[in-house]
Amino acid sequence: MKTIKNMDRKTVAKGIWSNLVAYSKKVGRAGARVVLQFYYTMLYGDLTASEKAMVYAGIVYIVVPHDLLPRKFLKWFGLLDDIGVAAWIINRIGKSITPEIERKVEETLDKWFGPVITIGYSE
Repeated sequence: MKTIKNMDRKTVAKGIWSNLVAYSKKVGRAGARVVLQFYYTMLYGDLTASEKAMVYAGIVYIVVPHDLLPRKFLKWFGLLDDIGVAAWIINRIGKSITPEIERKVEETLDKWFGPVITIGYSE
């Protein structure tokens, strides 16, 4: 844990950013949101070294194309392991996702996918 605790943010970010971007392009805005929440919470949230290691491992597991249950053959069943990992992480670190982190997530999503356009209804 000592190595993770002393690892600077740029080193961590470089290690998984390109995989995160590629994954996000495949899954779209909604799928990318959760992984970006994990990513920014890992970098800027109030987490212990072991929580950061858990989040890092979870992000890598979700965004790297090799799965325990391969999506290629199992269709939506292949998403179950990713959903399980994401649910477990959100249960552990959800309290650390601050409004500032949410803002960073939204800014990144807007850069990648464009701003969300809402169509209003007026009476």
